[in-house]
Amino acid sequence: MVGSKAGSGRTTLEAELVAHLRRPDRFAEAADVAATVRHCLADTAQDLAPESVAPAAAPPMVVAAAVRWAREGVALETVLTVCHRSARDGLEFLAARMSDAAIRAEAMVDAARLLVRVVEVVTTAAAAAYLDEHRIVAREHQTSAQTMVAALLSGHGVSVLAKRSGIRVASAYQVVALAIPPHAEERAGGPGAVSAARRKLRRVQAALGTPLGSRSLSLLRADGGTVLIPLESAQVVAGGPAAGVMSAEMLQLVAEAAEVRPMATVATGATDEIPELAGRTHEVLDRLRATGRPPGLYRITDGSMVEEDGAVVGAMSVHRLPRPVVGTGRRTRPGKPGAA
Repeated sequence: MVGSKAGSGRTTLEAELVAHLRRPDRFAEAADVAATVRHCLADTAQDLAPESVAPAAAPPMVVAAAVRWAREGVALETVLTVCHRSARDGLEFLAARMSDAAIRAEAMVDAARLLVRVVEVVTTAAAAAYLDEHRIVAREHQTSAQTMVAALLSGHGVSVLAKRSGIRVASAYQVVALAIPPHAEERAGGPGAVSAARRKLRRVQAALGTPLGSRSLSLLRADGGTVLIPLESAQVVAGGPAAGVMSAEMLQLVAEAAEVRPMATVATGATDEIPELAGRTHEVLDRLRATGRPPGLYRITDGSMVEEDGAVVGAMSVHRLPRPVVGTGRRTRPGKPGAA
C-alpha cells in the first residue's frame, strides 16, 4: 500500500499522485463520469502501489461503474477518453513535481510506471464490463424477439408481450419463408459440418440485420426459417418495392453471406393475418422446391389457380422475381452463389 516504504521518496510521490487523482472538479464536462473514473484510478493506484502487481480480478468499483454506464447508454469512448485525459493530467502533475529537488528520479519513474499500470487495469476492466453487459442485453433482446415472433405466428398474446418487452408491433408485415441449401462444408459431413452450419447462419443473420433494421423479427435455422418485416401502410398500399423489405437485391445479400443460392417466398398483409400468411408462404415454398423450381424470390398474391412457366402452382399466383446474380467473369467454387 501507499506509504509502506518511508524515506524512499517513492511512496510519498505515489501518495501525492493518489491524492491528486481524488481532487474533485478536475474537468467540467461529463462531471459524473469524470469524477467516478478518477476515483477508480485513485483506488486502483492505491491498491497496486508500491509493487504494481496485477490484481487477481477486475476492480469491483470499475466493473460496477462500467455496467451502469453501459445500461445508461454512456459511450465506452467517453469513459476511455476521460480515463486517458486523467492519466495525462496525472503525468503533468508528476512533471511539475519533478522540479522539486527532493524528488529522486527513481521515485518519478516508479510513479509514472504505476500510473501507466493503473490506466491499463482500469481501461481493460471497463471495456470487458461493457462487452459483457452488451452481450447480456443482446441475448435478452434476442429472447424477447424470438418470443414475439412465436406470438405473431400463433396470433396469441401479441399485445401483452409487446407491452412487456417494449417491442413495437407494426400494423402490417412482409412475411418471408426462407430456404437455405447446405453449404459445401455442411455437405462434406463430419464434425465440422455443424460448425459450418452455425457460421453460415451467423453470416446470414448479419447480412439481414443492417438493411432490414432492428425491428425485423426472425426465427432462422441453418436451413432457413421465417422473417417478419414491418411495413408502413403506404408501402402495403403501393405494392411496389421499398427500402427495408425483402427483395431480389436483399436475397442476393443472403446468397453472398451463405455462399449458396437460397429460395424465398414473400407475402404481405395485416398483423392479424401473419399466421395464415406464414402457413401459405411455407406451403408454397415447399411446393416450389419439390417441383424443382430454381432458387430466387417468389411473391405470393391472392388469386385463382394459374400456370406459371408451364406448371400449375396452386390456388394463388406466384410471380418469380429475378434470381440472385453473382459477379460474372470469375470462377466460383462449388457451393458458392452462381456456381454451376
